[in-house]
Amino acid sequence: MNEHEASVDDPTESQLADLVRAAATAAVPEPVRAAVGGADRPDGGPQAGELWRARHPGGGPVTLVWLRSIGPEGAVVVPVSFDTELADDSTLIVAAEASPLGLPLAVHLPVEATIDPQALLDRLGQLDVAGGTPGPAIVSPLDQRIEYRLALADRLAELTSAPAAGEDAGQDDWWPLDTVSDRADLLKTIHQALGQTHPGARIAPRPPATAASEHLSAEALVAELDAFVLVASLDRPLDDEARLEAARQVLHADQLLNAVCLIEPSPPFLAVVIDRRDVVAAIETPSGLLRPPRQSRPPAPVGTALTKFLDATISPFGRLARTFVEGQAPDSRQLAVDVSADAVRTVEASAKAFKTEGKRPGYERVKRHQASITRLVEAALNRPDVDVAELLEDGP
Repeated sequence: MNEHEASVDDPTESQLADLVRAAATAAVPEPVRAAVGGADRPDGGPQAGELWRARHPGGGPVTLVWLRSIGPEGAVVVPVSFDTELADDSTLIVAAEASPLGLPLAVHLPVEATIDPQALLDRLGQLDVAGGTPGPAIVSPLDQRIEYRLALADRLAELTSAPAAGEDAGQDDWWPLDTVSDRADLLKTIHQALGQTHPGARIAPRPPATAASEHLSAEALVAELDAFVLVASLDRPLDDEARLEAARQVLHADQLLNAVCLIEPSPPFLAVVIDRRDVVAAIETPSGLLRPPRQSRPPAPVGTALTKFLDATISPFGRLARTFVEGQAPDSRQLAVDVSADAVRTVEASAKAFKTEGKRPGYERVKRHQASITRLVEAALNRPDVDVAELLEDGP
């Protein structure tokens, strides 16, 4: 047997030598080495203000936590990380001089959990957060620090509960099924509506203040491929003009958002999706009149409103890309029908405004060219060297 084909449980001497060389090049700061080497479990038990390493008694990853308080119900802990660049305005950054590890630490105060004191492994030292400084505020629902905060919350959840051996979480177990609140009902409504029609969509809660409008509270971000929709509730009833202005503020504050889904804050969560075309003035053709911003979609239940918007926004080309990314075998015949039909519709829509020389009022009906357009699209999909101009001139 080749030495590199040995089992994982039986490493070769060459593999062990590689590990030793790799470990020798890793530079661990001396304060960290001292803190970990001197970690202990004091006889008096854990005390508030201490930095501990924690792990669920049943096993799992080790998490760095700051002990906020301890009482009969358990130890209230807050996650601590070295990722100070991901700190927001509710996170305190403790300077290296005040850290028992000699490194800057981020204490994520909004994320806390009550755990069994038995989950506390060992104490690394005392951590005074009073002199900590907050990070910059989150102003966009697409800010990666929101995702990071959710990941920290998931890590703390692993300290409070763990699935039995061999037991996998169900598809819907991560949703707050037992939580009684309008916000939880909204998330479940969106999830159930998009689960069948857009299974690739991701629904993530968002802090209310990230809506970038004084009249709106952010609820969730719905993302699929390159489509991003912020779901925001109305803090008070608004007329059509004020609603469009609130949506414009949100879209102007974050250029990556495609649309805002404005919802009523309680069931049945009637909603209207407003995209960038709705919030700007436009010149109508052929009249040339200036059209003010207007709402182009009627109100509908939030699941229906989001489904229709994603259906119209994500093209068959996008679905093709997602199919290959997810590693699923595509249905080539159905895919060809979807792509060619979508391409024909796109060309026809563009051709509706095609100006023809010598015609009055100057616009020719696109139906005369429908056969040519269809032939053009079919040829272009199969032969990249197709002569587009020749096919366009060869009309009925």
